Amino acid sequence: MKIMIVDDSKAIYMMVSGMLTERGHQAVWAEDGVDACEKLKTEKVDLILLDWNMPNMSGPEFLEKNQAENITEVPIVMMTTENKPDFIKKALQLGAVEYIMKPFTSDILFNKIELVFDLE
Repeated sequence: MKIMIVDDSKAIYMMVSGMLTERGHQAVWAEDGVDACEKLKTEKVDLILLDWNMPNMSGPEFLEKNQAENITEVPIVMMTTENKPDFIKKALQLGAVEYIMKPFTSDILFNKIELVFDLE
């Protein structure tokens, strides 16, 4: 599976991409929502892991743009430190299918991925 990690932190990208490649998946990095929109024009991915707080275009702004312009139809999982119920509700209302709290383990990540693809 090819998974886009949208996060402004290279350290987070390296950690999550390491988890993914250990299990045979391919990771693609986008530094923010703007970069993700550009890359999605040419990159075919199966899942997006989306951070909340980023410069240029935040996770919620990306979700809003995706709703308005149908940039992608792949499942989007928020991965963030934002844990208030209002944040979770907003992300799900804007089109995210799941929510992962940072920091997380490989087991948590893959449990969420399995949950997302079992739902479809």
